Amino acid sequence: MRNKRDSGTALFLMEMIAVVCFFILCASICILVFVRANNLSRLARDTNQASLAAESVAEIWKAEDTDGLRARFYLSEEGDMRVICWDSQWNVTEAERETGFTAQMTVEVKGLVEEAQIRVLRSEDGTELFLLTAKKIAE
Repeated sequence: MRNKRDSGTALFLMEMIAVVCFFILCASICILVFVRANNLSRLARDTNQASLAAESVAEIWKAEDTDGLRARFYLSEEGDMRVICWDSQWNVTEAERETGFTAQMTVEVKGLVEEAQIRVLRSEDGTELFLLTAKKIAE
């Protein structure tokens, strides 16, 4: 004979707990996928902007040399390295505490050719977003 205690509610409760655990697992996987997609989107956006910024720096350096970079990008020099800073929205800034992105430029003279290496980095974690090598005839 069946008692009231064997009415099947315990089995139903176990099934409901399993279903809730399954939905929690699915929701956590979906959240992780969306976070990963957001990080990839951010990296792609930053890499695209970094390439445009590096190209701008290279073109101004080729046309106007270091004086043009000082006038347009608030260039600061630390030894052999030239540094340009942008904020998190890619606006040129001279304050290093507000820096979201940094370009480090080194220039090397090889005979009649000057070669500049421009590295654009994300300031918060030091991730290199873009590297560009530009050359021009030395003056």
